[in-house]
Amino acid sequence: MNFNPRPIGLAVLLLLLFLGAAVALQAWLLRETRQLQNLAIEEQRERLGRVIAVSGLPPEKWDAAFQKELGAMLGGTVQLYRANAPAPAPAALRSLSFTQALVAAPGWEARVIFAPPALLRVQVLHQRILAAIVLLALLLALVPLLVVVIAARRGTGPDTATRSPWLGAQAQAAGLEHLARLSNESTAALAEEHAARSRAEQDLQVNRTLLDSSVAARVRLGRELHDNICQTLYAVCLTLESVQKKSPLTPEMKQRTDQCLAELRRVNHEVRAYLQDLEPGRVNGHSFETALAGLIGSLPVGDEVQIERRLDADTVELIPHQHVAEIMNILREAVSNSLRHGRARNIVLRAGRDDQSIALSVQDDGAGFVARPGGGHGLPNMQARARALGGDLAIESTVGKGTRVVLVLPLPVHT
Repeated sequence: MNFNPRPIGLAVLLLLLFLGAAVALQAWLLRETRQLQNLAIEEQRERLGRVIAVSGLPPEKWDAAFQKELGAMLGGTVQLYRANAPAPAPAALRSLSFTQALVAAPGWEARVIFAPPALLRVQVLHQRILAAIVLLALLLALVPLLVVVIAARRGTGPDTATRSPWLGAQAQAAGLEHLARLSNESTAALAEEHAARSRAEQDLQVNRTLLDSSVAARVRLGRELHDNICQTLYAVCLTLESVQKKSPLTPEMKQRTDQCLAELRRVNHEVRAYLQDLEPGRVNGHSFETALAGLIGSLPVGDEVQIERRLDADTVELIPHQHVAEIMNILREAVSNSLRHGRARNIVLRAGRDDQSIALSVQDDGAGFVARPGGGHGLPNMQARARALGGDLAIESTVGKGTRVVLVLPLPVHT
């Protein structure tokens, strides 16, 4: 029997080249994964430092509620312990963690455990796919080799001895060509998915940073309103009541004083209602319909004003709970403008959607307006909130024919 080893040697050489390229690609993916892990940890370190600096609380006052809220802002959990104390339990296998020494409080350390970003999970998926391709290549290479060897040993004539190795090598070459084509197509598809997920991750990070800044700004504004305006209004009310009790007033002066007291109490009530809505956890924990009912109930609406709700139930269910607070602030500003400036008598709230977006609108029959530069902070604030949610805000108004405010948000992506 005449056995020709050249086709088998060529097949082995091609297999070794493929395995070498696969090992090099695997090493590159592993290095990129480690770099992305380090980048994610550094970003979380910077965010933790900013949040601690904004809160201003010493570690001794970090109760369980504050640590839970801090972990929610970081997308994970936060554990506080002293530097000389035993370290907390290690993180889960698929989680990332780091330990941060508190510069403002020597002797204290904070351990943060958080889920890896979506980009890291894609990298791990790439590695698993590559490992599966390598195993498939080994199988495709070993089967033709075994067939060639068995056929060569069982061959009884010169025709079988010369043709069996050639047929085996030809089948092996065809299998390797098909495998290479599949590998190229898979690599191109994974590269496109990697780029798309990278862009989505960057956009999500920017929007999350803007929302975090907005939440911190609302908390600071609420504290300022409570410590200054509310207390001042309460003190003025007490002073006027004292004047009424200690000084004899004419009926006309008493009537005007009572009107001033009623107006001050109304303003104080409205400010406190705004303070409640500035608390992020108060509204974000509720559904959109519950928050909207609370908003309408807190507005100073008389019997002469009608507020109609035309909300699509399926659309309302798609609104994420973590966006409810920002959406309520936009709707409150729009409805308040209709009542105060437009003097509207009929206001219609609508909610609908299409294949790509959600639309919320506030339409009134008020006086309308013409936008002017430097006209106030209400409209720019509404635009900024819409951009922070990743959406857009359009305002249509005609003098004497009412105003319509339309908030368009992208459909949430469910993973």
